[in-house]
Amino acid sequence: MKIISIGDLVTDFYYKNGKLIGINGGMTAHNIIANISKMGFESATYGVCGNDAAGKIAIDSLKNIGVNIDNIKIIDGLETRCFHVSYFEENGKLDFTSKKRCPFCGEKHWYNDSNINCDDILKNIDEDDILVFDNLNSRNQIIIDNSRNRKMLDLGQYFELDDYSDNEIIDKIKGKFDFINLNERVEKYLMKRFSINLLEDVYSILKPKLVIVTRGRKGSDFVFNGYKVNKELANPSLELDPTGAGDAFFSVFIGEYVKNNYVLDEKFIDFTFDKATKLTKKVVKKFSARGHIQNLYKIKKLDNSCTCRNFDILLRKQIKRCNINVNNLETRIINAIKSGAYEKLVNINFKDLNNSIFIGTGGSYASAKFSSKVINYLYGLNTIALFPRDLYYRNNSRVDSIFMFTYSGTTDDLLISTKSIDNKIKYIISKGELQKIIAKTGITKNNIISYRTSTNRGKERGFLSFEGVLAPASLFLKLYFEKNLRDDVDYFIRDSINYWKNYFDKYFKDNKKMLKDFLKMGGLLNIFIGDFTEAAGSDLESKIVESGIYNCLIHEKKNFSHGRFINYEHLSQKKNIYLKQKSTSLYEEKLLDYLSKDKNLIIESRYDGILCEFDLLVASQYLVYYISNFLDIDISKPKYSEDAMKIYFYKGEL
Repeated sequence: MKIISIGDLVTDFYYKNGKLIGINGGMTAHNIIANISKMGFESATYGVCGNDAAGKIAIDSLKNIGVNIDNIKIIDGLETRCFHVSYFEENGKLDFTSKKRCPFCGEKHWYNDSNINCDDILKNIDEDDILVFDNLNSRNQIIIDNSRNRKMLDLGQYFELDDYSDNEIIDKIKGKFDFINLNERVEKYLMKRFSINLLEDVYSILKPKLVIVTRGRKGSDFVFNGYKVNKELANPSLELDPTGAGDAFFSVFIGEYVKNNYVLDEKFIDFTFDKATKLTKKVVKKFSARGHIQNLYKIKKLDNSCTCRNFDILLRKQIKRCNINVNNLETRIINAIKSGAYEKLVNINFKDLNNSIFIGTGGSYASAKFSSKVINYLYGLNTIALFPRDLYYRNNSRVDSIFMFTYSGTTDDLLISTKSIDNKIKYIISKGELQKIIAKTGITKNNIISYRTSTNRGKERGFLSFEGVLAPASLFLKLYFEKNLRDDVDYFIRDSINYWKNYFDKYFKDNKKMLKDFLKMGGLLNIFIGDFTEAAGSDLESKIVESGIYNCLIHEKKNFSHGRFINYEHLSQKKNIYLKQKSTSLYEEKLLDYLSKDKNLIIESRYDGILCEFDLLVASQYLVYYISNFLDIDISKPKYSEDAMKIYFYKGEL
């Protein structure tokens, strides 16, 4: 399933007080899909543009945020459509105008009739794709009338409807869209055209599943199942630039509709309105329709002609999400252990528990693994770390507590795997918003251990989790310290971060030649674990595989001696990451001697036991970070296929 915007591409030029400040891709449907892509959905644009500088911007602005551009057609000799938005600031108030003509030269780069190829689009869309339109021109209408897909319409203008009779307008729209998004201008126009007075009547005539009317700072109205809901906007933000707010608002409703398995009810409206207004408050604080997603492209003119006619792009350095996440890591972890989450953790009566299961996926599984070891060490409980699907197929009648590690707090796999277990014995360790977790899970406030605070709200973005691994693990590390009468957990965490940051910085500088061969894309890495290294091993394997760089084989050190060396000895290249605590057993000495003739990256902690387990979990984050920098790629933004996203977004039985 993809969410697809359809239509001719547009490049927007932005001016402030008569000066060009930058350009970006534009057009409502494509702005919506840009927001959709940033939410993590598989997205695509089917449209056309010219083989010119403006067309390159229109395409790159989508490609650079993960939108699939394979079905954008570039037409030689066609001038890409351009739109010009000018802001004027006077007495502290900002006003703006939107025009098709350049404010400098007065030229208009715009064509009236769409150039999209309807046959190509109809041939290439899949039945489960969701199509997004922002007008009802003749070519869009062919696709609308000849496809069985779910469709969304954002109708911000009404001038094109003047050429049609009332019945023709109804034929174009009636029953063909799941959602129709209108502004007040179009709402009034439709009421006047059809001689009606209520939004419910518009809904009855056009028959979508949902009609939305956005009313700016006044809020929004919704009609579904013939029933109208009004939502007022609480504490509206001061607007720097309102362009794009409606596009972002509508995108959230589309995304949440998919997540909610296409179910509409008042609870859905309430939840999604709150989420959508939070996004629009970010949008209006930035210049341009996509300013909250990406910075404007800076350009310079190439000759004596106007910049809108001939320009070159001033390239900007791409910021890696991986870098952002790691650079904020120490602050986020320290904030987590100082949050109210720790007090809730301390109040759990672990002494009365016997059988506890810790579950998580991806990086959260590593955190669950570490935390289960801490509780076993401190209280002697029978603890086990599992993936959600493993739990789902177990007999859990003797389990007396479940600890769910989920960064969002609402991971579907965890909720489905534990749905038959009493909420009273379930705990969620998360950075999610408390009320959203309660609403989604039904678990009580006291059982939600959220380390989200007013000063710790910023969340990681990207496929790989760093804070999501270390922050929840640090809460259990603090419990370990206090039970052992130590109060220096802050120092230990900061010291571990500083140590591994410096260690890998020096290691990657001093071993460039070896690492160039060791880190060739598409290879195989053996990861050796055992003792107190399992959490770091599972995290490394998860991150390296999810980044798409290498395949990994995990070997428990002693289990390796029971025949796994047979496959190992047939490998054409033997590259190993060996995790170890400070102490070295006699067996481990023999194993390291056996591996010594091969390429090894040995990561040794300065500690043994639980401290080693956490210390190497820190090391795992920085190893991945330095691999990312060494290869000059952002491994938090891996490439993946459309088919893969069908299983990524799967919700249901495990």
